[in-house]
Amino acid sequence: MSKAQEHDLNILLFEDNQADANIVTEYLKDSELTHQLTIARRLSDGARILKKQSFDLIILELSLPDSKGINTLEAVRELSDNEVIIVLTAAKNEKFSLQALKTGAQDYLIKNTLSSEVLRRAIRYAIERTKLIKEIEASAVEMKHREILLRRIFDANTDAMLILTPEYEIKFLNPAAGQLLEADIDSLIGETFPFELESGKTTELEIPGPKDTTRLMALSAVDLIWEGASARLATLRDITLHRKTERDLKREKERLSVTLDSIADAVIAVDKHGNLERINPEATRMTGITNDVAIGQPLANILRFKDPTTGKVIIDPSQVLLSRTPTIIHPELGIQLLRRNEDPLLVNAEMRPILDEDKGHYGWVVVLRDMTSLKRAEEELYKSEKLQSISLLAGGIAHDFNNILSAILGNISVVRVDIADDHKHASKLLAAEKAALQATSLTQQLLTFSKGGTPLFESTTITQLVKDCAQFILRGSNVRCEIQQPDEIWAVDVDKGQIAQVLNNLLINADQAMPEGGVIDINIRNTKIDTNEIQGLKQGNYLSIKVTDQGIGIVPENLTRIFDPYFTTKENGNGLGLASSYSIIKNHKGIIIVESVIDSGSTFTIYLPKSNVESTPPLEDPSHDDSKKNHSIQAGHGRILVMDDMEAMMMVAGEIISMLGYEVEYATNGHEAIDIYKTANENGNPFDAVVFDLTVPGGMGGEEAAEILVKYDPKLLAIASSGYTTTNVMSDYENSPFSAVVPKPYRIKEMSDALSTVLSKKSPRK
Repeated sequence: MSKAQEHDLNILLFEDNQADANIVTEYLKDSELTHQLTIARRLSDGARILKKQSFDLIILELSLPDSKGINTLEAVRELSDNEVIIVLTAAKNEKFSLQALKTGAQDYLIKNTLSSEVLRRAIRYAIERTKLIKEIEASAVEMKHREILLRRIFDANTDAMLILTPEYEIKFLNPAAGQLLEADIDSLIGETFPFELESGKTTELEIPGPKDTTRLMALSAVDLIWEGASARLATLRDITLHRKTERDLKREKERLSVTLDSIADAVIAVDKHGNLERINPEATRMTGITNDVAIGQPLANILRFKDPTTGKVIIDPSQVLLSRTPTIIHPELGIQLLRRNEDPLLVNAEMRPILDEDKGHYGWVVVLRDMTSLKRAEEELYKSEKLQSISLLAGGIAHDFNNILSAILGNISVVRVDIADDHKHASKLLAAEKAALQATSLTQQLLTFSKGGTPLFESTTITQLVKDCAQFILRGSNVRCEIQQPDEIWAVDVDKGQIAQVLNNLLINADQAMPEGGVIDINIRNTKIDTNEIQGLKQGNYLSIKVTDQGIGIVPENLTRIFDPYFTTKENGNGLGLASSYSIIKNHKGIIIVESVIDSGSTFTIYLPKSNVESTPPLEDPSHDDSKKNHSIQAGHGRILVMDDMEAMMMVAGEIISMLGYEVEYATNGHEAIDIYKTANENGNPFDAVVFDLTVPGGMGGEEAAEILVKYDPKLLAIASSGYTTTNVMSDYENSPFSAVVPKPYRIKEMSDALSTVLSKKSPRK
């Protein structure tokens, strides 16, 4: 163990026996190992410590008050972050010792044979052994990566390359070898290579070619390790062209010219005097100078570079030609290529000398690579990371805001039940309730933008939904809406509330784009999309919804940004409308695209996949108020446990449930709910149902708690209540431990219906 490892060891000791802990402490002091010791007397105590910090070493007593045996080691192994573990026990058991080592311990110490020297030696060896194992594993991974890289190099190489055993058995060959030998690659595996090899030497041989011709090949071999065994790499290179006449050489130059023209990088050939001999089409594009004009000109007349870090023009590149070594200019950042009458272009520039067989220098090749697309990709990556951060922030805000709205709406709903319609404050409470419901639309925008608004899918036709949204948004406006559709349209699987939000956003934008009035045309039709017809859409059947206005249009530079979060051209806009609309349609496996002409208007087109099931009846009027229909509120009786991390939300939920006739108890997180539920069950006073909040920041949420409780009590009746979740529970609760869902914010009727539905399924307990 190195000196760095012998000092400042951070050690966690699991030991519930104070006397044994003192002995280990003394032995550690006597071992002369500089260390910091933390003692955990229970597995749960140690687990909390391990979640907060990491240690160099864990000394683990396997018999703790809350865990025993190999299970203790397994639990600590799951919690540890590559810490070295030494098991400590009072019993000598070789079989158990072997099991502990297989489970992840690095050593096994018996208490009655323990001493400071034994402990010091065990710590040193355990750390060194762990280090050695990691080095071996890293070496194995590196070896595997190198082999993969070697295979890729082989596959990309145009030379025929074969891996042979010492007995000349073919173990691997690249595509070029299969083409050279005119045989399928798989059929050659296991065959014997027919030519003699001598490592480190190159021999020439003739092999048959097509139509009774022969080809001259250069055969070379090197020794290597392949798949852990000794092997040889045989390389066959066709050198026929190098032995041809001048006529063949001319043809080769013509082929080279074709190759240069097809290369994606800019290639410039320069003679030994620094004058241009040839440039390929990509070089013409980048420099703006054709091959005919460039030939014979000095390189400095064609290439002018500017350092992007200093802004200074780089020294005449022809001066680099005085050197005969390859030169790469600014490989990390690239350089700016100055162009006539155009903006500078970010490029990588590489200059390599051309040498003949006698090492004579007769020219240069300059290669320029356009870095614009790479730079754009880096910018997109930065933008994506920034968007993810904003998304997390939006989701957190939406969660808290939704809980606050739920508490407000619940309290209003409770108060409205107790006052008559003719009460002087009844209309004010109704207005407050409607305002709270309208505020949920902003919450849903944040949720869908943050990818936390999981759609509640159902199959439906959306004709009535479109009409209701148009009527609601354009009420009192000088803009009218015309809807066109065939007699029969396909059903789609959608979250009606979220699709209504998208339509509302598009209609609001269209209305605001026509301050002098006009017509919004909505065209709904069934559409069959072929492969690659619309980027981002798979082949299949879709319902398309086109929303076209006659407004001012969108300037071209904004068309690529209108779906970006917080991008807006409106003075009082928040930039969330189209961003959340884009997220909603994407979550529905569809797409939304836009076309616009300045001063002529814009068209937003939504594509939604056709449903495979029969649709449900049209959506009811969303403004319909049923909160005062007390005859539709179903009272009941029984014991209900409510779990919610927000006290205000928990109390209003409890008050609503109490008003419905139920007895209520509370829990603030999943762990507490599990304990309360089990205690009530064991005391013979069980709960009839549990209402779980799915999301508990920093704690166990309702979904995890319900999964645990349903194993304890298969007859568990659970209701999921959430306004923010990244799972599919709210849209697919049938495949979860829950029997019903109540989306937040909710009123008395929603909770009444859910409890009535769930308790109707209750079966008598034995």
